[in-house]
Amino acid sequence: MGLSGCVLSFGGIFLLGSHRNDFDNINSLSLSAGRTIEDASKMLKNSEATTTHIADSIRIINNTIGYASEISYDSGLAFSHVADMVGFEVLGYQPFGDAGVYFSDIANNLTGLSEELDTAREYLETNAYDIERIGKDLEVISAELGNVSIRLNQSIGSFSIYNLVNTVKYILIYTGILNIVFILNGVMFLILRG
Repeated sequence: MGLSGCVLSFGGIFLLGSHRNDFDNINSLSLSAGRTIEDASKMLKNSEATTTHIADSIRIINNTIGYASEISYDSGLAFSHVADMVGFEVLGYQPFGDAGVYFSDIANNLTGLSEELDTAREYLETNAYDIERIGKDLEVISAELGNVSIRLNQSIGSFSIYNLVNTVKYILIYTGILNIVFILNGVMFLILRG
């Protein structure tokens, strides 16, 4: 029992020593995971700022489209009035008869364009809202990842693979010495018996 215990204990110490590079890799991997999570958190935080800028830009475009819609509508009304004015008759003859149809078509097109621009504005506002909401979600995810990174780094800092390996080595050394004591006791009893 003592001899096999010694072999196992000191063999375990040798085995742990031969895997030093593996433990280095595990430690590096743990540290790398913490850094990667921290980098992802920063990237998401930057993405949140970017989404805010995009939403602001969409709202500026939305306002510009609003002005264009108003201008288009007002121009449509103006062309409609021009179409009415050129539709007059002189002795049963309409000197600008074809022009009235032309101005009326332009008025309808401009009014229709104004309606489509207003519809586009509604969609843009929805998109701006959605982008802001995504940005807020990214901010929450960034904060949560930041907390995970902090906890992971604290865990890595408080628990080191090297501390575990050293503890196992001390236990193996202790059991090895204890087995040597058993062997010496056994030899002593054999000498005393004989």
